[in-house]
Amino acid sequence: MYCGESFPPDLKEGFQEPEALKWVDRPAIPVDAARQLEVMKVLPWEAKKKPRPALLLAAGFSFAAFATIFVLLFLLMRKYMPSISILVLVVGVLVLGYLTTAFLRVYRRGSS
Repeated sequence: MYCGESFPPDLKEGFQEPEALKWVDRPAIPVDAARQLEVMKVLPWEAKKKPRPALLLAAGFSFAAFATIFVLLFLLMRKYMPSISILVLVVGVLVLGYLTTAFLRVYRRGSS
């Protein structure tokens, strides 16, 4: 068959309809089962997960560690190379911001 060509009128002749495509009358669903199916559509299957305390502890520790490192590096650079100290401060803020967003993303994924 080519695109746009019509089917011949006698194409269906000689072929039986497959058994799988025939209409089957099924019994009606009981009222209680129908209500339960409606409730299952609305209510979530899983309970919300609580964030693990180990994750929160790791997030707090890593944030504090990086903040301390960048503050000490900023103080050192401010004393010996004042022109670079602002760059260290900006990089430190960016790293801490990235850590915060990464841990918040994991925290939200675990709680939803």
